[in-house]
Amino acid sequence: MDGGGPEHPTWHWLWDLYMTAMCGVTIGGVLLLDDSVPGRSPAGAVAALVAMLVWLTVVGRRVPRLGGLGPRPLGYVLVAVALWCVAMWCAPAAVAAIPALFPVVFSTLPLGAAIGAAVTIAVLPLGLVLADSGASSRYLTIALAVALMGLVTGPILGIFIVNSVRQRMALALLVDELRDSRAETSRLSREAGVAAERERLAGEIHDTLAQGFTSIVALTQAIEAEMGTDPEAAARHLALIESTARENLTEARTMVTRLTPTALDGATLPAAIRRLCLAFEAETGISVRDRIAEGTPSAGMAGDVVLLRAAQEALANIRQHAGAGSVAVTLDSDTDAVRLTVSDNGIGLTEPHTDGFGLRGMRSRVAQVGGTVTLSAGAAERGLRLDVEVPT
Repeated sequence: MDGGGPEHPTWHWLWDLYMTAMCGVTIGGVLLLDDSVPGRSPAGAVAALVAMLVWLTVVGRRVPRLGGLGPRPLGYVLVAVALWCVAMWCAPAAVAAIPALFPVVFSTLPLGAAIGAAVTIAVLPLGLVLADSGASSRYLTIALAVALMGLVTGPILGIFIVNSVRQRMALALLVDELRDSRAETSRLSREAGVAAERERLAGEIHDTLAQGFTSIVALTQAIEAEMGTDPEAAARHLALIESTARENLTEARTMVTRLTPTALDGATLPAAIRRLCLAFEAETGISVRDRIAEGTPSAGMAGDVVLLRAAQEALANIRQHAGAGSVAVTLDSDTDAVRLTVSDNGIGLTEPHTDGFGLRGMRSRVAQVGGTVTLSAGAAERGLRLDVEVPT
């Protein structure tokens, strides 16, 4: 019998098979040996053995295993032993069912009580013979042999059964713990995946859609000032608003369907960054000097995306915070890395400085591809310089 815990055993089909076989063999012995070992009522013995089989296989399913000495396990054992005694009283050959009782007591009662019950069961046939016919009974030698065999084999078999049941219980508990642990690991993995995807999408939205909307807001404010004074500039800025909105829409659709940024769709990283510089200059009026090497090798799709997003974030920060009049963007490489440098002549960093969401996201993305991010003062200690290096 498997142990699913002392109060909830998991029934094993071998228990039913063993009990059925032992009771069946004993019933056969009672009927076949009736001539040589006559009894008071072979039919009564058969009925008692059938009742014992039903009791052991049906009622036993809800009996606690290796628990305390409570009324349920104690009553279960006493009824089984009583039915066996009735069978032996009706036909002495029913003593053959004794091997069915040792597993019952040792799988149900605590070890000390089980040993006491096993000793009692072993000497019961001898006691019944003496009570029935006294020391002159012709069955005395057989009863004595059964008692001695039971006294020797009962405790040994019982201890083996107890250890087996305890091992099964421990194994069942371990399986339950492993199942719970696997479920918890799966839950944590899903949560970590959700958190990572949420962070990725937040970074994508910040670097694309949010910056596009910021450009639209800035251009709208410029148009408000130019409507009455410079209609041509207002028209140019209106066209830029339309272009930026279309790019945002395309970026949003791309974000839904795949991971490659629209700017890199069918284009090299140098070309994408050059277009980014041209758009920035047109929208802000800030002069951009780009030194972008056309032969810059790809850092792989992940590395190229990281460098493009870093350039977008750097230019967005310059637009919003730097107060700069000019910007320099450099993209070059050596044998094992691609470097992006964005510098401006604005106000630089204020002290104390704490990275915002954009810079934290940039550092995280660059670290994921094994790169580095460095912030330092610009030329002549003016403005800010951002260096991003990604291995190829």
